[in-house]
Amino acid sequence: EDSNQNSSGAADRIFRELEADSRRGHPDLPAERFNKVRKETLPDDANKENECSTSKNVSVQTDDTSPIKQKLGSSQRTLNAFLGDVSSEANNLVPFPVEVTVNLREGSQCAYVNGGIDEARILKPGDVVKIYDAHASSNWTVANSPSASDDGVVTFHLEEAYDHSRIVAQETNARNDTLNRLCYPYRKDVDKPSEMPPANNERTRHVASDANESIHSPLHTKEARIWKLIPEEEDSRTAWRREYDDGSIPWENEYAGRHNSATHFRVRVSLEMIELSCVDSPYPLGQCVHQQRVNFFECVHISNVIDEAFHTVCRWHPKGTLIDNVKWAKLSRKMKLLSNVKNCKHEIDMAFVRHNQDRKLDLARFHAIFEDIALIQYPALPKEDALTKVVRTSIVMLPDVNAMIWNDTKRMAIHVEAKRVCAQRRISALMRRILQQAVYLNAKHAAITVAKHVRQFLARIFVSKILQATREDEEHQRRRRCAKIIQTAWRRFFWRNRFTLHQERRIKRKRQEIAATRAKLKEIRERERSSVVFRDVIRIDSTIAAVTISFRDGNYIQDENSMLIKVYVPTTKGVFAFNLEEKAIRECLEKALSSEGRLSWDEMLKENALKELTKRLMLRVMRGRPIFLFSRRNIVEKGVLVDKRVVRAVGEIFILSTFRSPHDFVFYTYQSSTRLQMRTRLPLSKLREWLRETQEKQKEQFDVCLLEPKRQRELIEWLVKRVVIRKNPKENDMQLLLQFEAEEERVIKLVTKVQSQWRRLKSRRHAKEKTMHQYEKVYVRESSVYAYRNILTDERQWEKPKLLDDDDLDDPVDEWRREETIDPATGKTHQYYANYATGQSSWLSEEDAARLVQRRYRAKHESDLMGKKIQLPDIVKAMKFIHGTRTKYEQDPHKLSNIVNFALLTHCLDLDYIQAKPIYERALQQSPNHPLISRAYGIFLLASRQTPVATTFQTASRLFHEANVVDPTQAKFQSATEIYFRWAVLVDSKNPLALLNFALLHQCIYRKYDHAEKIYRAALSLDPTNTLVLENYRLFIDERYPGGEYLSLGPPFSVVRGSQVVEERPEWAEWSKMIDRGCPKKGMETFWFNRFTKDTSFHEPTWTLVWETRMKRSKCISGKASNWVEYWDDRTQTSFFYDGFTQSYTCARPK
Repeated sequence: EDSNQNSSGAADRIFRELEADSRRGHPDLPAERFNKVRKETLPDDANKENECSTSKNVSVQTDDTSPIKQKLGSSQRTLNAFLGDVSSEANNLVPFPVEVTVNLREGSQCAYVNGGIDEARILKPGDVVKIYDAHASSNWTVANSPSASDDGVVTFHLEEAYDHSRIVAQETNARNDTLNRLCYPYRKDVDKPSEMPPANNERTRHVASDANESIHSPLHTKEARIWKLIPEEEDSRTAWRREYDDGSIPWENEYAGRHNSATHFRVRVSLEMIELSCVDSPYPLGQCVHQQRVNFFECVHISNVIDEAFHTVCRWHPKGTLIDNVKWAKLSRKMKLLSNVKNCKHEIDMAFVRHNQDRKLDLARFHAIFEDIALIQYPALPKEDALTKVVRTSIVMLPDVNAMIWNDTKRMAIHVEAKRVCAQRRISALMRRILQQAVYLNAKHAAITVAKHVRQFLARIFVSKILQATREDEEHQRRRRCAKIIQTAWRRFFWRNRFTLHQERRIKRKRQEIAATRAKLKEIRERERSSVVFRDVIRIDSTIAAVTISFRDGNYIQDENSMLIKVYVPTTKGVFAFNLEEKAIRECLEKALSSEGRLSWDEMLKENALKELTKRLMLRVMRGRPIFLFSRRNIVEKGVLVDKRVVRAVGEIFILSTFRSPHDFVFYTYQSSTRLQMRTRLPLSKLREWLRETQEKQKEQFDVCLLEPKRQRELIEWLVKRVVIRKNPKENDMQLLLQFEAEEERVIKLVTKVQSQWRRLKSRRHAKEKTMHQYEKVYVRESSVYAYRNILTDERQWEKPKLLDDDDLDDPVDEWRREETIDPATGKTHQYYANYATGQSSWLSEEDAARLVQRRYRAKHESDLMGKKIQLPDIVKAMKFIHGTRTKYEQDPHKLSNIVNFALLTHCLDLDYIQAKPIYERALQQSPNHPLISRAYGIFLLASRQTPVATTFQTASRLFHEANVVDPTQAKFQSATEIYFRWAVLVDSKNPLALLNFALLHQCIYRKYDHAEKIYRAALSLDPTNTLVLENYRLFIDERYPGGEYLSLGPPFSVVRGSQVVEERPEWAEWSKMIDRGCPKKGMETFWFNRFTKDTSFHEPTWTLVWETRMKRSKCISGKASNWVEYWDDRTQTSFFYDGFTQSYTCARPK
């Protein structure tokens, strides 16, 4: 009751002070309003919050609805009601940023928008906005919607004139003083009102970017941010985004005054400049030129956020390294975890119960409990998405966590912006180089042209002088001068040529030296980079340092390694290096990690293990400069000292101490004369194994129960007898080890010796392989023998290299290579081509030779396609025959020969199918069984595609069959082929209809399907849209499948190009199984294709014949020791095996 009375009395005093301050700021505010609010908000009781029970129960209390908190919440609402606007309508409104800025003038209702009309349309009449500050500024009501004038200026009006005079600032200071007196009643300096600095009425600042640099001017305000007040339930932003939009996240210039820089694309840029360009912008993120840190907020890894939250909570009072139930309860209340889950308090308690250990949470359990809470709160989402959503909506708002995230996002934005700026500068440099190069080339061309004309002018003058001297001087003077001119020209030519060769050699030698230096530097950089195993940035007493741990003897692990720890201090640019031997590293890490056995290099090179080495760094400040030291102090042995005695070994006296822990035995020796300390460790698991092996070796009943506590003394005596102190054979120092370790070292030495022998044999083989790759055979045609050529030095020798022993190099490949030779007379380099397999050489390259062959091939291909070239007598004869055909048909149109010749003329040369059809029908009526008429009319029917098509094709096939019966050798059709069909192609080879008739001739008469397909494709290349050619080609392709009129062994090669390989096997060699997706015949999609002979087949090849053909062309390479003989197929570049007894083949190596 006394506490309640004291609380009510303190509340009355607070409200009286608030009423007095409010009346000073608002004289017209009635006192009844304050009393009414006070009665409504003051609770009846103010019991204290129940504190956590001190019992050993691990559950947590997450209830946050205590009476005191209710009273404080009510008082807070009262303060907000009096410190804000008089109206209470804005209590549930939150500021939402508008992506524009405004310019305002004091005493004016008009606001000028800095931005587009599309972004400003979010403001509607009656909207309440805040200007310049999201929380401290007054509320302003928009009178009309934003509109754009003719000159593009966007404006809107406020219902009241904008006012930001000094009186408003004084009222704000008065409220702040009142709050200070309420919050800090024990301070005496808060009663004095702070004096405001006089405002500079003549200045105008931009207030959009930095609130600390902005001032209230009685004249006007430029680029002020604006927020629209919207209901809190309509605001879907996260809490961190609200703070960013409200301007509550400060921007700190981390790189200001520093000389830090970043290098990308070989361009260096100052981070201070990049940091200034990445400052938060009030404009839309899509319109920002530079990177903004808000874009990278969700790029921060969730595990880093949880780690920082864990360390933040651990720093809460009382500080510690683990989180207890009190801190967990405080965190869950602050973050409102599982607020949308029924019975959330119980779920949070049970989560802590499931994951705690001794009522504590470490970092791993902290991660696990958050994953558990995420799955409970969002069961429909995957674990990663649920965890991300929980973290983004809760612990990111912890001050330390929030500061860490914003620092990381700022660094990410600066890194991306730096990379973009470097790329921009790099591209600009390249463009400038291209432009300068173009200007240089133009100037060079102009200079060459001018020099050419000058030389011509000078040459003309020189010649004129010579002619004048020749005419004037005597004969001996003319000879003397001519000789002098010739000698001068020769000397100039000689020394110029010699100087040019010298320059070329010098430039070449310099380039080689530069290339060798670069290669050496690159090798050193690669070696140093590959030897680094750990990098980290540490902070000791506000001193930041970069730590790099690398191998000292290279980037690989040897028997005895040493590691180098380098510490770089950016502030002083100093580097401290510490060299650690493997023994010291292993001792430090085994003690720090409490390892039960000997750590491997993989375990010691882990990040958490190497971090233990950085913890041994100590900072000392001497003369104002930081100095880092590496602590080599030993760690106190864990366990109980169970024995201590004096032992003698290698003529020295040592003090042997034995420590026993629940997990291992530790033997520690100390030599007083040299102060040498040695230590070795024996885990219990290894001890049990050692005792078991000792029992097996002695083949007797060995007492393994020495591990019992009551027999500890016997066990100690047994172990001390097996402690070995000796000199280290590798180094000049002492070594402490156990008897089984000494035995293992002896075995390792034997194994190392065997390995060295094996490596020696392997190196010889490797040298032999290198020699075989370095030398090649060269056939010498003059002596008909092979010589050996060094590929690197181009030296040749008749003797075989000694490293090859009994083996020999393979014969050279039959191919042409480009080589270079220097003419000793002129010193010029000439290229030639040589074939070392045949000993031939030529000045002509394979490309040039191929071009010659291609020209001949094209000529031959054209002759094969169209026939031999026609001669002049044949032209005269054909013209006379064609002219006579027309004349004879006009004289006697009823004679059969005249009708047939005129029909062929109209069909093949005139290509008038309408006129040719009745003429063919008349000829067929007079002689229905004549082979010439039947064949010509059948070709006409197919070429003209007479309807119906199916009946026409059957009729043409019948006519061809009847003609073959009467004239199987096509003797009567030979003259028509030469005079009409072939002549039409020779006269008009670009006409697709003439080529169509010629293709049908080879398709239906001569049955040359491949040749006919070539002619079809030539016609389609001339006119791909010709319906007659296209339909006849499709019919021809369809009838080539099994069951068709033009059956072949397989599909044409044109089908192979559009098909896909289904299956290939080593046993099939060059044959592949392919499928034609566009095959018109069902069941005929699959076929076989030989990629060397280009043969196709609808049926599976006869594999016996394939193997026999393959064995004939292959070469036997081995098989003397077994039944299987190995053959090498040069065509497929594969090997196969043949068993002569079973006559079987296989591609897999037999066992």
